[in-house]
Amino acid sequence: MCRKKMTKKSFIYPFTTLMTAAIAWMMVSCSSIHEDLPECDLQVAFKYDYNMLSADAFHTQVERVELYVFDENGIFLFSRSEEGDALKTGNFRMTLNLDLGKYMLMAWAGAGVSDSYSLTSFVPGSSKLTDIKLQLKRDASCIIDRKIGDLWYGEIMEVTHTGAGQTATINLIRDTNNIRFVFQGATPDWQIDADAYTYQLVESNGYLDYDNSLLDDDRLSYEPYYIKQGNESLVTVEINTLRLMANMETRFTVTHKTTGIKVFDINLIDFLAMTEMERYKWEAQEYFDRQYEFVIVFYFNGSPGETGPWVYTMLDVNDWTWYIQHE
Repeated sequence: MCRKKMTKKSFIYPFTTLMTAAIAWMMVSCSSIHEDLPECDLQVAFKYDYNMLSADAFHTQVERVELYVFDENGIFLFSRSEEGDALKTGNFRMTLNLDLGKYMLMAWAGAGVSDSYSLTSFVPGSSKLTDIKLQLKRDASCIIDRKIGDLWYGEIMEVTHTGAGQTATINLIRDTNNIRFVFQGATPDWQIDADAYTYQLVESNGYLDYDNSLLDDDRLSYEPYYIKQGNESLVTVEINTLRLMANMETRFTVTHKTTGIKVFDINLIDFLAMTEMERYKWEAQEYFDRQYEFVIVFYFNGSPGETGPWVYTMLDVNDWTWYIQHE
């Protein structure tokens, strides 16, 4: 009996069936494939261009990043961290070996570099995305007079992992701000002794939720980590703080130590927003999230005295100058 010749059409059918089954098997679970294969890896990149230059500064500023991975329902799976030189290459990627499917990602950057913050502890399979909390460490006095570590929040990202060398990029927002206050006499008779006063920035912004919003917190007193007496008419102080909010009052006060009288008392937000109104088209909150370094110079007339108030006639914020007329 002659054997039936296999035609081209009859050959394609079993081959196609076999390939379809193989592809389906690969898509079910990457855990069944050696983890070194790129098809099973999700690459996660980090970008920090939410700044005044709109230029990515992740590789020049961030020293540590911690990534949290959740399933599509927000249940915690695991975390990964990296720090040091690996982040400085300009093309850093964090590699995750994951089954194909849907996930949620979020990150904190900088939180683990210093001893400035406490983070929620997580239990895999139990903790939820909404459980994430970060708090600035403080003692019972609620005075923060040290330089706190730089901090960035990584926005929550939903990702469908399909394999094939996929990369997800998490955008960072900086949450720490450095503010330099300069008190300058505009006339020779305005003189100041730096040690005769206390300088305080009062705000309730030391407790952050999973979405980077502020939770109810103590009234924190941020005080200078740096004070310098220039000449008899010049004093510079530097204070750092966490996220500034356009809809919240942030008081900056100068108090005479002996008399206890406040000689200077302003809502800092009003002054910082002046540069946003002058230069940029952003809303105030976007400006505060992008700008993280402020230099504010007050020029005073008359004699400061112990009872105040100090009267300033000119104001310079990040090199923009306003002349003030007091009624």
